[in-house]
Amino acid sequence: MTSHMLFGCFVAAFLPSAAVGEGQVFLGSRDQHTGMHAHHGISDLLAELEKAVGSDQRQATERRVARLESALRPMFAAMHKDSSGRLASASVRYLLHRLFVQRHGWLVNGLESAGDSWNSSSPSAVFKEHAGDEVHNIFQDKLNSTGFTLHQVAVFGATLENLVHTDSLQRLRAAYRLLGFDLQSEASLGEANVAKAMKAYMMMFVLSLDHEQIQSDDFEEAEESIMQIYPTWPDTEVFANEVRESVLQDVQGTERTTWSSTLKVLEEVGERYGRWQDTECRSLKHQLVSMEDPGTGRVPLDKFYGSALTNSSWSFMESVPYLRQLGALDETDPERMSVMIPNYVNSPSNCVASSKFYSVCCIDECENLLFTLEDRIAAPDATPALIEQMVSVLPSDTIPAPRELSTSLKQRLEEVATHHGGRVPLHGRLFAQWMHHAYPRECPYPHLSGTTNPLTAIAFMKQTGEDVEVSRDEIHDILSKASQTPERQIAEEDQVLPWSSEEELFVQRPAGAGGSEGSWLGKLGSLVGTLGMAGAVLNVWMKVEGRDKKCSGNQKYFV
Repeated sequence: MTSHMLFGCFVAAFLPSAAVGEGQVFLGSRDQHTGMHAHHGISDLLAELEKAVGSDQRQATERRVARLESALRPMFAAMHKDSSGRLASASVRYLLHRLFVQRHGWLVNGLESAGDSWNSSSPSAVFKEHAGDEVHNIFQDKLNSTGFTLHQVAVFGATLENLVHTDSLQRLRAAYRLLGFDLQSEASLGEANVAKAMKAYMMMFVLSLDHEQIQSDDFEEAEESIMQIYPTWPDTEVFANEVRESVLQDVQGTERTTWSSTLKVLEEVGERYGRWQDTECRSLKHQLVSMEDPGTGRVPLDKFYGSALTNSSWSFMESVPYLRQLGALDETDPERMSVMIPNYVNSPSNCVASSKFYSVCCIDECENLLFTLEDRIAAPDATPALIEQMVSVLPSDTIPAPRELSTSLKQRLEEVATHHGGRVPLHGRLFAQWMHHAYPRECPYPHLSGTTNPLTAIAFMKQTGEDVEVSRDEIHDILSKASQTPERQIAEEDQVLPWSSEEELFVQRPAGAGGSEGSWLGKLGSLVGTLGMAGAVLNVWMKVEGRDKKCSGNQKYFV
């Protein structure tokens, strides 16, 4: 959206540096199965980490690990593992990327695929720059030698969250420094000064300013321009103050305005900001849906630019080359190109606040749909019949349920199953493509790896030397061509979306892993799955309706 591109360009000179953060963090020291501590020899990974980073934050980190373990469990259960129940490096990267997108709207540097395959780099690379070689090597060696258990994936996530905590601490220090407050004192600042500190902190956060390098002149310039750069700034201030009242509701007197209380508030702001900011993403999506070709999740390019020539606040101004780079442009019909709604909404062009470790981006609605299926299937693949019945009772923001799936949807799912010997892998390109057909406004179209490279506006301009915004002359040309091309009059139920038969499995079944395809055990599993189908579908229906109170062509392998 245009305002994000504008403030992104404004702060290019203040992007976060690669400096290693101060402070060390303790990694949880409890083995997943026994609960015993690492120094008793139960978990060599945790024992090594404890030696490397110390134990000062042991209790807080262990609480973080437990929460992440719980959040990861359904996804972990639905993924191919080796005979020891462990995930390989690329699977860990895929899993953690999804976790942080779902929890916080964080697109974590080094965990996202950026249009490439999931095995293009190791997830442990995220630690090399910001936590040092020792921590990086501990994770990398463990991944290479044995893979990760559920608990170890959670420890990885907790380590990253603790680095984010350190980044928050440094940003608050920068706010104190810019305002001339005493960094050494734990005395109360008073409400007025805390408000100033929070404002300075949030400005650096939402404008992605480098808090390690920023000087007073730079900050004053940003403060004067905040409303032009970031028009929703007043809403952001209200949000931060509401979080503060929530976090400090039981804190009285001068304790409310100490350093530690303010840091606690701002850490919680970071945890909640992504989901709060996502309300803007949903508004953006609904605006696009109002312009789409019915039922396609696609907005013709002439409608996308629509009122850009007459409305100075029109949001949709990304150029055609930039849309193509983002993977948001459908060029199936070159005479009538269109913008794919979920690919556009979830693209880096709509990311906002950032730190050294992540950008806050729109939360992928398809992740929640896939998570629901994983939670109920609890396996890496399933029969077409089971998936059909579950999806038929699984609504999205724009797709009601229950519904009767179209004949073409059922046929496509059978094609995917045939491609894989009778069952449908949940973590592959063909199933992701099928989900795009089933939920075209929520699930992105999955491009083949290496064919797109989504970039932020700043990165695109640096890489290509091109502007990210469409020019007025280009809009005139697009609107003129559209007026000369007869508009297709196709009923919603007859719309045909593009389909590519090339498969890529995001998470490959490891050698020696138990599985279902092509074995007598798999056939027995299919029979059991069929017998249990009615119960599984009922569980999905109860969950989405709020009734379940107790449960909240060529083939490439890329893991």
